Amino acid sequence: MPALIRRTKRDTSSLRQLGLLRQLGTLRRLPPALAALAALSLAVEPVSLRGDTIELSGGGHVSGQVRRLEDKKIDIVVVDDEISVALSSNRVRRVVSSDKLGDYRRYAAAAGENAENHYKLAIWCAKNIQDSTDAYKRFHLQLAIRFDPEHSKARAALDYVKEKGKWIRYSDLQRSRGMISVAGKWMLPEAAAIEEIQASTNVDAKKWIKEVERLIRIAVRGGSKGDEAVESLKAIDDPLAASAITKQLLQENHNQRLKRLWVEILGRLHNSVSVEALVRVGLQEPDDVIREAAIEQLQKYGSGSAVATYVNMLRSPNNRDVLLAARALSYFPKPELASAYINALVTKHTETAAPGPGMQVGTSSSGGGGLAMGGKPKVTTRYLENPPVLTLLKMIEPEADFGYDQLAWRQYFAAKLGRSSGDLRRDG
Repeated sequence: MPALIRRTKRDTSSLRQLGLLRQLGTLRRLPPALAALAALSLAVEPVSLRGDTIELSGGGHVSGQVRRLEDKKIDIVVVDDEISVALSSNRVRRVVSSDKLGDYRRYAAAAGENAENHYKLAIWCAKNIQDSTDAYKRFHLQLAIRFDPEHSKARAALDYVKEKGKWIRYSDLQRSRGMISVAGKWMLPEAAAIEEIQASTNVDAKKWIKEVERLIRIAVRGGSKGDEAVESLKAIDDPLAASAITKQLLQENHNQRLKRLWVEILGRLHNSVSVEALVRVGLQEPDDVIREAAIEQLQKYGSGSAVATYVNMLRSPNNRDVLLAARALSYFPKPELASAYINALVTKHTETAAPGPGMQVGTSSSGGGGLAMGGKPKVTTRYLENPPVLTLLKMIEPEADFGYDQLAWRQYFAAKLGRSSGDLRRDG
C-alpha cells in the first residue's frame, strides 16, 4: 500500500474518491481521467482534476501533482492541499501528463447530463484516446444510457437489443435461448460439440497428410526401410486418412502401381471423402486400369453417389462430359433410368466462336453499304449422337434397337409400362 504523508479527517473522504479507492474498490479498473470523473459524481465536495496521473504496475491510479525523489526512488503525489501519497518507484508503471487529457477533460465537463453529448464523446474517445480506449468509450456510453435509457445508438454500441419492449444484453438473450459462445460465435451446444469434433478431425486429417508424405519419401528410397514404409501404407485403414490418400491420387504424378494402391485404400475407408475421390477417378482417369479399379470399388461401396453424379452429367453442355458420364454409367446399368438415357441419346450443344479479324461489308436499313471492322461472334448449334448412351439403352433392353430415334424409344418404354400395368390389374 502507498504511504500517506499527511492525514486529516478529510483524508478518508478524499481517498475514497481518488487513487487509493481505485486499488480497492469499483474505480480500480477505470483509467485515471475516468476514475476522477466518476469520483466527481460521488463526491460530497469537489475534487480537483488538475495535475498528473500515476498508473500503478499492479493496477490502479493516483492523480495529483507528481514529484519524483530520484535519490530515494520514491514518487510523491500531492492529491490536494492536505493529502500526499508516497509511492515506491518500482510500483509506478508510468506518469501521464495532464496535458495529454486536457481536451478530453474539457469535453467531459461540457457533456453534463446530456445523453447525446456523452454518446458523441464516446465516439470521440474511440478515435482520439490512445490508452484504455475501450474503457473511455464504454464509460461514456454507460453514462449516455444512464441519462437516457432509450438512447438506441448507445444501447447498440453496448451490445443491447430490444426484446419484448425491454433492453437486454445480446449475450444474455442468447444464453436465455440455450446458446453458448464459442470463439466469438453463438451456437447451440450440440452444434458446438459437432464443430469441436470436426476441428479435431481436421487436425488428425492434416497429420495424416504429413505422415503419408513421410512414408512415400522413405518408400521411394528403397531398401528394407522402404519396404516397411510400403507395408505401412498398405495397412492404412483410418477413415481420417482419406484426404491424404485423395491428395496423392488426384494431385500427385505417381506411377500405376502407387495409383492402384491409393484406389485400394480409398475403397476400404468407406466415407464421403473416399467415395468422392473414386467417383472423380471413375469418370476422368485416362488410365483404363486405374479408372476401372475405381469403378470396381464403387460397385462395392458408393454406387448411389456415383450414379447420381454421372446421371446429372448427362445434361452437361459439354459433349465430352456426356460421353464420359455414359461410359461410367455402363458399369451401373439401371432400367429405372431409361428416361434419362433416352434424353441423352442426342444432345444439343451450342458453341460461340470469336469474330475473325479484317473488314466486312455491311448494309444499312436504307440500302446503303459500308465497311465494318471485325464481325459478330459466330454461334453454332449442333445435335450430337452419343454412342455410349445407346450402349446403355441396349444393356437394359437387349432385344430392342431403335438407334438414335428418341421418340421410338419413348414409345417402346411407354408400351412396355402399359403392358406391365395391365398385368398387375389382371393379377389383382
